[in-house]
Amino acid sequence: MFKTGLRIIVLALLLSMFSSVQAQNTTNLLVNGGLEEGTFGPYLGRRSGDFPLYLPGSWNYWFAAANGERYNRADKTTIQPHPGPSPSPKEGARALAVDCGFFSCTAAVYQQVNNITVGANLQATAFSQVKACNLAKNSQGQLIADNCGSAIESGSQTRIGIDPNGGTDPNDTDIVWSAYIAPHEQGGWQQQSVSATATGGTVTVFLYSTQAAFADINKTYWDQVTLLTGGSGGANPAAATAVPTAPPVVAFVVPQGAQTDGSIVHTVQTGDTIDSIAYAYGVSRTQILTLNNLNDGRIIQIGQRLIITTPEAPAAPTADDSAGASGDTAGEEPAAVEPTAEQVEPTAENPSTDATTEVPPTVEPTPAPPTNTPVPAPVVVGDAGGIDPAATTAKVCVTLFDDADQNRIQEQGEILLAGGNISILQGANPTGTYQTDGTSEPFCFENLAAGDYTASAAAPQGYGLTTPDQLRLRLNPGATINITFGAAQGVQPVVPPPADAGGVVEEVQQPEQSQSLGDQLMNISGLLIFGLAALVLVGGIGAAVLLRRR
Repeated sequence: MFKTGLRIIVLALLLSMFSSVQAQNTTNLLVNGGLEEGTFGPYLGRRSGDFPLYLPGSWNYWFAAANGERYNRADKTTIQPHPGPSPSPKEGARALAVDCGFFSCTAAVYQQVNNITVGANLQATAFSQVKACNLAKNSQGQLIADNCGSAIESGSQTRIGIDPNGGTDPNDTDIVWSAYIAPHEQGGWQQQSVSATATGGTVTVFLYSTQAAFADINKTYWDQVTLLTGGSGGANPAAATAVPTAPPVVAFVVPQGAQTDGSIVHTVQTGDTIDSIAYAYGVSRTQILTLNNLNDGRIIQIGQRLIITTPEAPAAPTADDSAGASGDTAGEEPAAVEPTAEQVEPTAENPSTDATTEVPPTVEPTPAPPTNTPVPAPVVVGDAGGIDPAATTAKVCVTLFDDADQNRIQEQGEILLAGGNISILQGANPTGTYQTDGTSEPFCFENLAAGDYTASAAAPQGYGLTTPDQLRLRLNPGATINITFGAAQGVQPVVPPPADAGGVVEEVQQPEQSQSLGDQLMNISGLLIFGLAALVLVGGIGAAVLLRRR
């Protein structure tokens, strides 16, 4: 009886402890993880003006430093409550919106949580959604639409992280991050999760978003964030051996010199984008698109010649002009030009220089020759996505969509395609192959070593690719590259002519066919007639000689 009672007491204690653990695991340690207003109080103003910042209580923000005129512009970014629609909040009445339309922004929203037991395992989850796309414009660059479908080419990505010692800098190598995802609006809200082991009495939860390119509409939404005790725990394995990586900046473009007629033509190099080219020459992307009859600047080819200015257009900055801002090329000395006479500045009274005044000649820089021999054309350089400072490998995320209007852009209503094959090759060696299923893309090839790769695509049965079938990629440690292929039903791929076999062609003598006697006589009939004529002639001459002797 005593043993039975003791067992009941022990069982009751175990059930009590289990219930306590269960209750602890379902308690959200974050203040206002739903990012709501009302009972949690109003959103608190951090900055007013044209680009305001309003965040829920206990939440804070961080912005990456600007690295270009249009990239990571914290001063052009807003954070505000989002009541919906498009999208409607995942739960409750509010979500949180990070908006940097017409620019790009790398931003994090974070909350520090105190009274954490050192060594405790923690699990964080959050839902996110992005919308990044360029609105349709006419040939003059004027907007003709007010909405567009989110485009994977933007490189928009989100991830969440836990800093186990409560820091507030997302670049801290101690942070344990989830994998990047690209939760475009077409797929709705998507959940991310990460687990870490606390190393201090305070931990920090980060909601991190970034884009590879700026876009007219550029928004990230967050909702339903939790931090619970439990999970697998763990630490960032790269924290002790962090490898420094290059920041996510646009490749530097060297402006090329003017032509003899005064126009400027840029030869596309590896890493160039329309926006980086426009920035280098001090012109707008719209001007480049218009002059080159391009509907979309996201896909350009290495070696392609782009008109920057026409002979009639005002001269844009040349390589000489930009040298003062960016520094001379290592190992090269700019040619000095000595004026031959004093130059006269034109004024209202003297609208032109004196006819006898000589103007020093302009030194034209030699256009930089194209570098890097491309793999079989057409080849396109993929745009890099966000950079994970703690990563030592890279990944490539791919998508195949039904390009119904064959404009190479995935627009609203153009669905993913199943049955296509996408391969990643390093040189001639395949490193991965994937067949699309039309539902779970984008698919990511992960743990790729830094280096040059080629992404190759084949369309499903009955379809043909509308985009280039090969993309050349350059991966840096920690980079994520997002690429998309388009295909349309009935499109016939261009079939290249077969390659010559090479070598010397040997002629084969055909065996002679046996002929009948009649055919043989017909073949030599001319010779027989000639012979008979000769006999008659000789016989006639002999007969004449004999008659004369008589």
